[in-house]
Amino acid sequence: MSSMLKSKAEGLARQEGIIMPSQQLMKLLDQLKSEMERGSYRKNVKIDTLVRKLKKEGLSVREKQILRMYIVPEFGKLTLSQAIDYSRAFAERVAAEKVKSTGKKELRLLAKLIQLGDPSYRLPNVKFKNPGNKFHAGQILEVDEILTVINNHVHPPYRLPCKVALYTGMRRGNILDLKKKDVDLKRREVRFTLNKIPKPMVVPISNKLAQVFAQVPWPIEDEGLLFPGLIRQALTIGVSRAFTRAGYPWFSFHKLRHTAACFLLENGIALETVSALLGHSSIKVTMEFYARVRPEALRKAVGVFDV
Repeated sequence: MSSMLKSKAEGLARQEGIIMPSQQLMKLLDQLKSEMERGSYRKNVKIDTLVRKLKKEGLSVREKQILRMYIVPEFGKLTLSQAIDYSRAFAERVAAEKVKSTGKKELRLLAKLIQLGDPSYRLPNVKFKNPGNKFHAGQILEVDEILTVINNHVHPPYRLPCKVALYTGMRRGNILDLKKKDVDLKRREVRFTLNKIPKPMVVPISNKLAQVFAQVPWPIEDEGLLFPGLIRQALTIGVSRAFTRAGYPWFSFHKLRHTAACFLLENGIALETVSALLGHSSIKVTMEFYARVRPEALRKAVGVFDV
């Protein structure tokens, strides 16, 4: 090791045109050696030390949950060197057991943690066996079944947002961002803005949805939120757990949006209208989704040409 460092130092000196006395050269070699030793020391730092450092840098609510539930139990007592060695086996297990979107979040946070101690660290390249949580025909629930789960298993503060999603097809973020001024009960309209579409979306208020809004404790100010204090990720996790307890482990808050789309399409609402209501970027997105979850309905639709 010392000969390699000596060669590097001498090469640097030649590039800079410096004639270095032997004493200065040895001093530089000692400095380089010390830096290498510090690098080796960092490999032995405890992961829990890096966890505290990562928390100070700031994490989202979801990242804090991932850190607490999945990473600290596996890596918390390891040294940095041990964590790096174990990270491949951990990544392969995550790729085998979890859907791609969820697993990648865990692995990205793990890499971020390890890189605090070793900036050169890179995640192992793994292939996820489950590419994603695709909604398909076997996962469709009837509206009455969903309402039964919401009323009997979902935590009370989450019930009204769930019903808004079911009756409108709105996304979680749009629902939790709703303010008093966004809901016009006289015109029976809900207005909100999508990130991708600058023009405000307008969703008609059905009788069922009007009954839901009638149960909302309305804020005094127009800028007041309809559902204050609800944390997005907590809502998602709470609803998923409720449906799991009820025997539907694949169902999630976002599936309420999918159910709304199916219900509207199967009751004669035009594809273009449903696509606009859901804020899809194109009608093709709506068609691809519907073809996956209701293939028998599409076959029935094209069957009219055989009459």
